[in-house]
Amino acid sequence: MPKDVPVLPEFVPAEITAKPVPTFTYRGCLKRELEAGRLTQDDALRMFRYMLAIRCFEEMIVTLKGGRFAPLPGLRFIGATHLSIGQEAVAVGSISAIDAKDYITSTHRGHGHSVAKTAFAMDAMSDQELLEYTGLPADTENLRDQAFNHHLYRTLCELLGKEDGYCHGRGGGMHIADFHTGHLGANAIVGGSIAIATGAAMACQKLANGRVVLCLMGDGAANNGICHEAFNFAVQDQFKEGCPVIFLIENNQYGMTGQSVGEVTGVRYLAQRGMGYNEESMHAEVVDGMNLLAVRDAVQRAAELCRQGKGPVLLECLTYRYYGHSLSDNRMSYRTKEEENAWLQKDPIEQFQCELVDGGVLTQEQAAAEREAMKQRVEWATVAAANSADPDIREITRGLLAETTSDDIPASLATPESALLTPYKKVKRDSEGAVLYRHAVAEAIAEEMLRDKRVILYGEDVADYGGAFGATRGLIEVFGRERVFNAPISEAAIIGTGAGAAMVGMRPIVEIMYIDFIFMTMDQTGNQAAKARYMFGGKCSVPMVIRTTIGGGKGYAGQHSQSLEAVCTQVPGLKVVAPSTAYDVKGLLKAAVRDDNCVVFIEHQNLYTEKGVCPEEEYTIPLGQGIVRREGTDITVVAYSYMAPVALQAAEMVAGDGISVEMIDPRTLRPLDVDLIAGSVSKTGRLLVVCQAPKFGCFGETIVYTTQERCFSDMKAPARIVAAYDVPPPMAAPLERENLPTPEKVAQAIRELCGR
Repeated sequence: MPKDVPVLPEFVPAEITAKPVPTFTYRGCLKRELEAGRLTQDDALRMFRYMLAIRCFEEMIVTLKGGRFAPLPGLRFIGATHLSIGQEAVAVGSISAIDAKDYITSTHRGHGHSVAKTAFAMDAMSDQELLEYTGLPADTENLRDQAFNHHLYRTLCELLGKEDGYCHGRGGGMHIADFHTGHLGANAIVGGSIAIATGAAMACQKLANGRVVLCLMGDGAANNGICHEAFNFAVQDQFKEGCPVIFLIENNQYGMTGQSVGEVTGVRYLAQRGMGYNEESMHAEVVDGMNLLAVRDAVQRAAELCRQGKGPVLLECLTYRYYGHSLSDNRMSYRTKEEENAWLQKDPIEQFQCELVDGGVLTQEQAAAEREAMKQRVEWATVAAANSADPDIREITRGLLAETTSDDIPASLATPESALLTPYKKVKRDSEGAVLYRHAVAEAIAEEMLRDKRVILYGEDVADYGGAFGATRGLIEVFGRERVFNAPISEAAIIGTGAGAAMVGMRPIVEIMYIDFIFMTMDQTGNQAAKARYMFGGKCSVPMVIRTTIGGGKGYAGQHSQSLEAVCTQVPGLKVVAPSTAYDVKGLLKAAVRDDNCVVFIEHQNLYTEKGVCPEEEYTIPLGQGIVRREGTDITVVAYSYMAPVALQAAEMVAGDGISVEMIDPRTLRPLDVDLIAGSVSKTGRLLVVCQAPKFGCFGETIVYTTQERCFSDMKAPARIVAAYDVPPPMAAPLERENLPTPEKVAQAIRELCGR
């Protein structure tokens, strides 16, 4: 506990030193590796073939892009062309050094990573497992050769956007993944998967499954903010066993055109940055990335450190891409022919072929035959992929959302009493059975943590302090710091690590203190957590709850009291919940934790101290199910979160005028209970929506549009929205009062719509 480690004012003159970062220490060769028994000839030949596969695969992309593939003269290739020709030693060397069950994350330049990860994973499968994985007939001859051909075929199918692709064509070459073999996905956002890898590694440590995560990233990503956030997250002292992640910077010298050394950074080696993160300098090392065996050696040692609980590890592999950033890139506009030729002399495939010949594994003629055979394999796979079926346009939404929950889980997943630091006690109810809204939040989380030991909670100040609004107070005393812990002030890393942990088996609840901070997370929230399932062909789930708050009325001004729910509802793949009562916040939060999708769960700061009846008995509320708070006949008013009680007050005010208001609280914004709202509007003929957000672009517009689409002919008047002004929330009390919807404003709008 932090309070057991006091921070005292000690000002002693000293000098801070850092653990040195070694460079290019590998001095072995294939012959020595074979003699020492660290490699077999079969291992060496397999690695050579996989490097050839990557080279031939990407050379095929060049041919296709140029329209020069003779068997398919009419094929128009429209996919991404971010090639790693020249970088094959990193992909094959690193992935050969980890276990088949370990995980990787990849980059937009990740064809080679994908080819290598699944190839090595298939090598570790039994024949029966291989048949089940590939779906090949049981009587397949030369099963392992055919399985590898099938792998190339499926990879090319994804590149060409075909149904048989690893992600059913939803992701393409920049977003390929194979969760069955531990490939957690390539990523078109520079640095986008670094936090995901960190979260997956954190989950491996907490699940005690012995797995390591290899995070393959580019030199450009090392300059991105999420890289710092992920590194800092991974080295936290509170991770006593260490975070088993290997951050491998595949430094091909250029971001797009920006040169890593001498232009866009101030260090000679990016691995030097490890010195700033922990006492071990993240065990950082610089490696010859053109040397397959050097990469393999470094990653083997890094993986062993991670398995010993000494992670994370930072490696920088210096390599070179022989083509531009993409095939439309004129690479010679920013580098010289002399530089390129110097790197061509270090071609990793040529170098390793020489070692194979010197080691007596292959003759030159046999090596040439291997090259030709791999070229023919890739050509066959290309023709087969091009002629395969396109995805069915009628299934365009398939894979977006999981339709499953963890409602039915085995009793073995429950938290044993022996794992609790103190017995859990429910919040004491008052004489009417009511509790505070914030107590209902804590109770929901506690019940789900007891029910499922995969549930963890973290965020800024959620542990000892209980969060900014006390909503998680008391949980750490029951569950301990393994399951309830503070995160750095690092919103993007909080979301990204949560997504990674969720992908590999945890069910994290992460907190973003104010929804205003969601903008800090939007790559990880909108581009990663929300899109992963669809982009990867429905092959993964991201069962994560992002708890956050909206506010208003406390003078917190423009960066602590916005209502940005529409920012989240705009992103397909997210569910968004905004409960208004203690009963609902508990039932909906429990349902959100069990849902196998990413759920943004919005709590209102003004509701935390409101009381409501909340049964102690087990219950959940289905996401997407609204509720009629008040029945009426003259007008339908729709309001959620704190605006729901505001609308109910307005309904009471106009009742004296003889106006009968039907008030609906949707509770869940996405999915939205359109049937309930439209049914009400068809009855009343009028619709008023109340939002705390600025009117322009607010979620109320979605409610109005979807409702009018259903029941326009039944409406007696145009729908209307009562919302805030189109300004950031002001701090001054008179301005803030004017900005927010009030019962009086809502009542006036009701009267006007009803012609009173």
